[in-house]
Amino acid sequence: MWTLIRELRAALTELFPTRRDGLIVAGLVLFGAVVSAAEMLTAKLFSDIILPGESSARPMSDTVALAVVFLLVFGGLRVVNYAQNLYRVNVFEKAFHGRNDKTGSEESWRWATAMELTTILTMTARIAVIAGILFILSPLFGLANVVLFLIIAEIFGAAVRRQFLTQQGFRDRQKAKAPASPAEKVRARIKAGEASSLLASLGVMVLMGLLIVLAITGVVAAGDALVLFLAVRMIGQMYSGISSGLMRFTRARVNGR
Repeated sequence: MWTLIRELRAALTELFPTRRDGLIVAGLVLFGAVVSAAEMLTAKLFSDIILPGESSARPMSDTVALAVVFLLVFGGLRVVNYAQNLYRVNVFEKAFHGRNDKTGSEESWRWATAMELTTILTMTARIAVIAGILFILSPLFGLANVVLFLIIAEIFGAAVRRQFLTQQGFRDRQKAKAPASPAEKVRARIKAGEASSLLASLGVMVLMGLLIVLAITGVVAAGDALVLFLAVRMIGQMYSGISSGLMRFTRARVNGR
């Protein structure tokens, strides 16, 4: 895990050395975390729509109003994600403008590193926000999620260390005029990413099993269980994205040096 933190921090410092650029990138990452919080609130709203309270029946007009609000918020979040990704490109362009310390190919790798870095940081921040919400809904389940996160972080860190050696080997072979084939390069990266993603998925399965037990035993209410299930699915998808993103980040980091 410390390897992971060290490499991400070093890349962030090298790509965005000024305080202004660093703050803008941090703002983008935090904005992505806020979007995740809004998505969780949307999931809670959805559970309230399909699982109304047992004490009294909700009027149809109220249900329709909640459904409209849900669709508007859901659609708005998609638009916000789109705008964030476009703005991120503008941030990179301004941060890299006038820096002629790289050749054409190295500049392309710098852009690739920046894209993967910010994506990984954003997904990590989103996982952190969701983890906090899980604690609020169920402290026991939230604690289990944190333990899983630490284990997966160690797995990802080990994968990154191995991938750095692999990518450095590919670069050394290229310098020696005996480059690896494109298939070999792609296979090594995808295999490493998918292996880490598979291990993370197994951990997510354990979380889902725990959630089923908590829901059946009544520890977690049905509405909260639905929200927790959607949250775990989101976390699982982000683990998969982080895993593959780390492999691309490692490739870009090695080739951009």
